[in-house]
Amino acid sequence: MRIFFVCLLAVTLLSSCTSSTEKTETVAIDSTAQDTAAVVPAAPPPVLIYKDTLLDNLARFVAGLPQLDSNSFSALESDHYWQEYKTAMDNNWKKMYETRLSKITGWRDNTLALHNDTLPLFYPFSGPDFLHAYYLYPNARTYVLAALEPVAAVPQLDTLPLTDRDKFLDTLGASLRDIFQKSYFITKHMKSDLKQVKGVLPPLYFFIQRSGHEFISQAFITLDSTGIETEVDVKKLHWQKTPGVKLVIRNLATREIKTLYYFSVSISNSGLAERPELVTFITQRAPFNTFVKSASYLMHNKYFTGIKNLVLAHTENLFQDDTGIPYKDFKKNLGFTVQFYGEYVKPVKDFGDARYQPDLDSAFKASTTRQKLPFSLGYHWGTAKQHYILVRKSKVQSVQ
Repeated sequence: MRIFFVCLLAVTLLSSCTSSTEKTETVAIDSTAQDTAAVVPAAPPPVLIYKDTLLDNLARFVAGLPQLDSNSFSALESDHYWQEYKTAMDNNWKKMYETRLSKITGWRDNTLALHNDTLPLFYPFSGPDFLHAYYLYPNARTYVLAALEPVAAVPQLDTLPLTDRDKFLDTLGASLRDIFQKSYFITKHMKSDLKQVKGVLPPLYFFIQRSGHEFISQAFITLDSTGIETEVDVKKLHWQKTPGVKLVIRNLATREIKTLYYFSVSISNSGLAERPELVTFITQRAPFNTFVKSASYLMHNKYFTGIKNLVLAHTENLFQDDTGIPYKDFKKNLGFTVQFYGEYVKPVKDFGDARYQPDLDSAFKASTTRQKLPFSLGYHWGTAKQHYILVRKSKVQSVQ
């Protein structure tokens, strides 16, 4: 593939432009005219961005998006299987955007965006759901996701036999059905679907590309004892105690660079005890915002008190449904204020009455500041009755 260096500054940083497997861009530093008698400070060095075009081409193909130039994937776009996949994904995305994502966008600009939404976002129990993390917090520059689902390299689809490539696309399309319809991944479906598409990267590629981003780089990583990331060969990733992937992406509209971390780990008490470096990695990014949805009420039981306490200690703003941290941890606590959205209803039958929170129910009904929630996001996807709370650190008053 032919790759070009884009040299935007007339400086002698590079003696020549040579070919590479990556496209190198030099970000220009703007300067303004100054009085010739004034002392002109030295300009900061330009920022070099090395874009992995091969990765971006693969991700666009996985997302059902046409290539931006002629390459090995553009020749495969005439394959009727890819055409059918693209059409199905276009239709599913359009419907989801109209019924959910567009409503999230309008709502969040008047709510979450008012509360330091540029902080890093921590999303525990996420699966590969970059989609809702981004649409709720588009101004974050760092996203940290953690869940059990595995990380593995995506097959180089342009060299696969046709039948294998088409099977991959069919399986990926099927794996996204729950997100399109219900807004969350179902664990038992993920175990089967992600095994066939080799882990979380294919749906992550899909969400990243479809949400208007391009890929700059990808690295398989682990953490050392001090919480510092270290790149590892993907073939050795499954031997690591804290396997993960680091994706550097760029928003096509704003040109802003973002970094997405995904760690394939248990965040139960025993899982965190075995991985103190993960706790260090997360706390090093504090304060951060946290988003929790469709989390199976795991932080309601004694086996997940560690991750709960981590969130409580270091989160500036927590946006969650009732499957996250129990309401009892916020009420009558001078350190938090709570804003209620939507209408609280009992947990879906899969979880039974044991997870019903009468104090949260009462708080929703008693709140004089409760606001509408114009979108469906979570287990109650089949009804108009949805609820979320925004919990904010406060030194002023207790929750009413």
